[in-house]
Amino acid sequence: MTRLEAFSVSPDLPAGPLGLRERRREQTNVEISETALTLFERKGVEGATVGEIAQAAGVSQRTFFRYFATKEEAALRDHWAFEAVLAGGLDQLDTEVSPRLALETAFAAALTMYSDSSSIACLRLLRVNRLIKKEPALRAELARESVRRTAALVDVVSTRFDCADLQIRLAVDVSIAVLRAALETWVDQSSTDETASLPEIYSLARGLAQA
Repeated sequence: MTRLEAFSVSPDLPAGPLGLRERRREQTNVEISETALTLFERKGVEGATVGEIAQAAGVSQRTFFRYFATKEEAALRDHWAFEAVLAGGLDQLDTEVSPRLALETAFAAALTMYSDSSSIACLRLLRVNRLIKKEPALRAELARESVRRTAALVDVVSTRFDCADLQIRLAVDVSIAVLRAALETWVDQSSTDETASLPEIYSLARGLAQA
């Protein structure tokens, strides 16, 4: 596993064209995740079991665990996909600017994928993050993963910039904080404004953080 893969592993962003078997696996992955989200929205994370998710998705529990380690992980699929999009541009960080500016520029470029608030990517990201906001179990799952992912991101940036460790760490922590604030604000605003734009809110958040 590379440092980038460690930062953001996602089963739904393949490197190239899918064959028939891979497409079937991808469809099963989507169906399990969709079913988990639906049940969690209706019953809560604690109220839905892996068995119920598997049955509703039309798979066995054994098959479920071939795709996801936990029921929480299944529900977070589209959030991991979001992180994978962000990780996609890290190989081309601009080393002529500061680490923080390089990261924020890369994040801004990646977020253009979410420019259309009515797109499937946006709607799925909204759905899972609204559930995250309500469910402590999902927030706990994210918190556990964030430690590993942040450490891996620090590692990635450290290989590209000849800077003090503290500067690298601050660049990563601040960049992630700005991104998280923008994401949460977008989720909140989208409840009353369907045209709320994640890239625009992120741009505003960057400006405020600089100020």
